[in-house]
Amino acid sequence: MAAPAESKQRVCLVAFDGSKHAEIAVKWFKENIYKEGDHVLLVHAIDHRHSMAYGSVAMMPGNPDAIAQQFRGEEKKAEHVMVQYKQKCIDMGMPAEILKAYGEAGEAIVGVAHDKKADLIVCGCRGLGTIRRTIMGSVSDYVVHHSNVPVFICRHD
Repeated sequence: MAAPAESKQRVCLVAFDGSKHAEIAVKWFKENIYKEGDHVLLVHAIDHRHSMAYGSVAMMPGNPDAIAQQFRGEEKKAEHVMVQYKQKCIDMGMPAEILKAYGEAGEAIVGVAHDKKADLIVCGCRGLGTIRRTIMGSVSDYVVHHSNVPVFICRHD
């Protein structure tokens, strides 16, 4: 009789941005998918290009100090959110590795999932209307269409 096959530790990536939607997605993951022994990756994407996209005065050419200051502010905000989520995971009894990724959120999430060999991805959904989603795109839409692993979109009203 053959010995039972060892089960592989699942790598579960949960995207978060500090929003109420992300918080609900993390909680939903814990209650519905998480199994003891899973390697949970909470990924927070930072897109510094977003700061420059809207023509802030600080982003005008020739003002590198203002650009650096804005980037430091974004990094500090990200660190704060990451510390909060680390504590939330501890409080829920769910060990998690908190990662920071850079670039457009959808691309960053899919990239980390690929690099870390994730078995699944969970992300929240802001519930953009059809027109706004068509014009702006959405992170969850990008992840669904570019991931090679199952994606759970935690939608709520």
